[in-house]
Amino acid sequence: MKKTLRSTTFVSLLILMGLVKPLSAISQVETGKSYTNISKGATGGTFEPGDTLEIRSAIAVSSKGTVNSIDEVRYNDSISNDFIYLPNSLKIITNEGLTFRAYTDAANDDNGMYNAAANNLRINLGNTATNAIGTTTTAATGGTIVSSDKPSFYGGVCIMVASFKVRINPALAFGTIITLPGGAFRYTQSTIKKTAAFTAYKIAVFKNLGSCNNFIGANAIIENNGSFNSGTTQNRSNSGIVPGYTFINFSSGQPNDGFYGIANNTSATGATNNSVAVPNASRVFSVWDIIGDHTGAANLTAGNAPAAVGTNGGYMAIVNASYATSPAIQQNITGLCTNTYYDFNAWFRNICSKCSCDSNGKGSSNPSSGFNGPYPPGVKPNLTYQLDGVDYYTTGDLPYTGLWAKKGFTYFTGLTQTAFTLTIRNNSPGGGGNDWAIDDVSLATCEPDVDLNITPVLLGCGGTQVDFRVTVKCYFPNYTFFKWQRSIDGGSTWDDTGVSGTGSPTLTNGQWSYVATYPSFIVQLADSGSRYRVVTATGADNLASSSCSYSNNKSTMLKILNCSKVLQVQLTDFNGQLINKKSSLQWISSSEKNISHYEIEKSTDGKSYYKIGVVKGRNSNSTSIYSLIDEEEIIAAAYYRLKMIDMDGLFKYSDIILLSNKKAVFAVAEVSNPFHNSVNIAYTLPNAGKVNFSIAGMYGKIVYRQTIDGKKSLNNSKLDGLEALAPGMYAITIFYENMAITKRIVKL
Repeated sequence: MKKTLRSTTFVSLLILMGLVKPLSAISQVETGKSYTNISKGATGGTFEPGDTLEIRSAIAVSSKGTVNSIDEVRYNDSISNDFIYLPNSLKIITNEGLTFRAYTDAANDDNGMYNAAANNLRINLGNTATNAIGTTTTAATGGTIVSSDKPSFYGGVCIMVASFKVRINPALAFGTIITLPGGAFRYTQSTIKKTAAFTAYKIAVFKNLGSCNNFIGANAIIENNGSFNSGTTQNRSNSGIVPGYTFINFSSGQPNDGFYGIANNTSATGATNNSVAVPNASRVFSVWDIIGDHTGAANLTAGNAPAAVGTNGGYMAIVNASYATSPAIQQNITGLCTNTYYDFNAWFRNICSKCSCDSNGKGSSNPSSGFNGPYPPGVKPNLTYQLDGVDYYTTGDLPYTGLWAKKGFTYFTGLTQTAFTLTIRNNSPGGGGNDWAIDDVSLATCEPDVDLNITPVLLGCGGTQVDFRVTVKCYFPNYTFFKWQRSIDGGSTWDDTGVSGTGSPTLTNGQWSYVATYPSFIVQLADSGSRYRVVTATGADNLASSSCSYSNNKSTMLKILNCSKVLQVQLTDFNGQLINKKSSLQWISSSEKNISHYEIEKSTDGKSYYKIGVVKGRNSNSTSIYSLIDEEEIIAAAYYRLKMIDMDGLFKYSDIILLSNKKAVFAVAEVSNPFHNSVNIAYTLPNAGKVNFSIAGMYGKIVYRQTIDGKKSLNNSKLDGLEALAPGMYAITIFYENMAITKRIVKL
């Protein structure tokens, strides 16, 4: 919100009332270039193919000093191939975005011109401008701007904005970095030719992913996690992350244009009555809202009440934006994780309900001034988020609502990117309005959701085969690397088990998910109390880094009991056959006691099992025959096992059977891994025959051999007597006829 000095009784009265900011340091001519993403103007968003941008280049001429005008004023710009010019969009607008003059693209009918062949444009500004063709730099076509001309800002400054519209090339791919040319004002000031050239903007064409809700980790923003801390004094010291503005304490006329303050109360006097009428001396410039900060507010949009003098209150940064598009927040961030999504957001609040000035110089804050404007709050704040100098996101216009609004987007780091400079930049021209508060600036990781679909405590019997299945869910599909860890001290410390892998996520109910399976193994009494968990990351390097991998510390604990006298069931047979492409399963028990039920589990790969049915136990002392039909047709092969569960939740598994509509081939379905004193192996043979097993150490030395007679189809073999092997990595090889299959196993 810029105010300036004018030697009239009316403006002098405004100064006394605080409605005008006397800027003794203002330059006679100030310029600034910005743009708005019209396609995302209402909600904010990233820049996507086909979005429409309005380019706005402002020039302000003040009454400071003895010279209050400039001559031969014109604006020149060009259109790169990254954009498509929208025909007949040339305008002069007010700093609040209202149309003051509109021009056609023709070169000889008015003061605007677009040359389609050369892809450049010219707008002549000022009350003596002509439509002479000339060249794009011919001074004679430009006009004169006097500080008292319209559009007038309180009679002391004339602000004109040269404007046109372009569309981002719809053919561009996401990830493309495009360039918006700089353009320039040219004018004569006291016979001196001057050029005010603007730096080109770099813009990322970036998919609008929104803001993830499940972000975690330490906030990378300094200033007390982006909250600016708290204190008992209204004003605190300056901040290292607000580089584009000059720090100043709050008073009746400060922070002025180009200044910022950090306070727990935005009043000019420390008053806390936020409902006092406008204008009022307790308000900055007699018009600003009197508010507190945002951090920890019970109502996130309402924010906190202003802190009374001497009481503790949270701080926020308050920016009074100028014509220049200066950075309001900037910080170098290091230690980022590669190939990772980050949520970058902040909370903003438009703090002036009556900061507008119409083109006649009449202010909305004075009811008797004759204000005739459509938007009393004035210039709407509009902020751009930059990373390494490239624009990625715009908040859109922030209208006055009397509430806080969260604005942000999600960024994806590159394969080698571990640092960047983040910036929040003012993107609206100054003048009436464009005064805003910012708080709770945040940069944090978007987390996965590791969902252990096993019970927190897993009861089992010594000698029982167990396996774990974990569903990894994530807002984004990049946490595909995982590893299993084990703890033997209640979860205080964790060690890698050597079991790891990558998942192939699918989109389910709005989240990307996959299943991470731990290989089946035979538990012993010594395993009781062990805990297992999954750690996930976005890459192999990140998986090895404690700061770039993730676990929500959900785990399962094994509680292993001696079940020789506890789980009492004698399974004498478990078999099946294919009938009309469906599996007909049957099992027989010779005696049962305290048995709750049987769960029938199925696998299509011999590794990952899921429940397909439940049959209640009969607890009979005599023979009981059970059956179940799998209603899903068998396409290739299906593995089945029984889980026998007693009334106390203890369980054990049966052997595995295989049913297939194709001839069995030599293959290893499952190896218990890691192992303790024995290794269980499930494998298939096309015909009965001799099967040889060997286990070798890391350097190839054979430490174990065994030969058995295998049967046609599925076999389950147990290799005992491995107690003497030292913990570590081994290779087990299964030989059948002239074929061999080798698997890596780990002894714990």
